Amino acid sequence: MKLYAETAGLRARQLLGDLAVLAWTAAWVWAGLTLHGLVERLAVPGARVEQAGSRFAGDVAEIQQKIGGLPVVGDDLQGPFGRLAGVGQTLADAGVTQQEVVRQLALWLGVVVAAVPIVALLLVWLPRRVGWAREAGAASRLRLDGATLELFAIRAVANRPLRELHRVSPDPAGDLRAGDYQALADLELRSLGLRAPPPG
Repeated sequence: MKLYAETAGLRARQLLGDLAVLAWTAAWVWAGLTLHGLVERLAVPGARVEQAGSRFAGDVAEIQQKIGGLPVVGDDLQGPFGRLAGVGQTLADAGVTQQEVVRQLALWLGVVVAAVPIVALLLVWLPRRVGWAREAGAASRLRLDGATLELFAIRAVANRPLRELHRVSPDPAGDLRAGDYQALADLELRSLGLRAPPPG
């Protein structure tokens, strides 16, 4: 497979196209990371709720322990304070859950925002790029293996638009019959970004 054309014009367009795809990919990855960071900030209130609930549960548990030491009423008062500490822990758990949900949301929003446009472009660009590389690579190998200009001339007549054929020859079929393959072969090879071998 060839990665880039031999002819300057097509090679420049391919390089610019590849750089544009890289820039597009980098821009959308940056957008996805930025969105991830922005959405993840929504987890800050959840972290505060978790801290407040944990502190509340810890303080109430400490009070519960001290009340348990009171004579006569200590054991009776420990139960309500234990339930109150449970409320604080529930609040802390809710804060943890909210943070986890926000982190998951941030991750998937970032991935979707980056992936959708990148994949959409690759679905259009990659098959054409790989198709050209395979076709040009096969033609280059044929050329190196000594394939005659006749093969490329016949392909030009079969593949190139009529206006392109007319630009290189007023009678392409007549050129084929006469064995005059150079101009037509050159047209086909140039369309693949390859240089035609010199005449003779």
